Amino acid sequence: MIAAAMVFAACGKKVIVDQTVGLENDCWLRFEPAKFSVPIKNIDKSYAISITMRYDTSRFAGNELPLLVDFFADSNEMHNFTPTLRLKNADGTRRGQTIGALCSVTDTIDRLRSYNKAGDYTYRIKQRTSKYEIYGISSVTLHVEKNS
Repeated sequence: MIAAAMVFAACGKKVIVDQTVGLENDCWLRFEPAKFSVPIKNIDKSYAISITMRYDTSRFAGNELPLLVDFFADSNEMHNFTPTLRLKNADGTRRGQTIGALCSVTDTIDRLRSYNKAGDYTYRIKQRTSKYEIYGISSVTLHVEKNS
């Protein structure tokens, strides 16, 4: 159901991953995660994890989107956390870049992620609303960057 387009950024040594998953029919099903692969080589650094969501404000008009993030090491170690993607500021104005009804918003969901060992990690990100399907969301992008 989810068509994946993986793009590794070449815009600096700090960016580890910049991957986008397109959502079929602009619909994010509750139990269909967006999946990402993250190679971690340096465990002495911490990493900032952020998500960019592209969506149609006329079809999805929420203030925020609760998420469930599971990540697994190739050693079968698993962790999860439940961040919230903020779509609007406290004053009600929309965050991100908006052109017409289309919006692209980025939010940091983990500022100081550390890893126990080098290797490949898989991130699965699910929308955590009470709705089975959310229409109007076209893609989710995971950004992983080394902290200075």
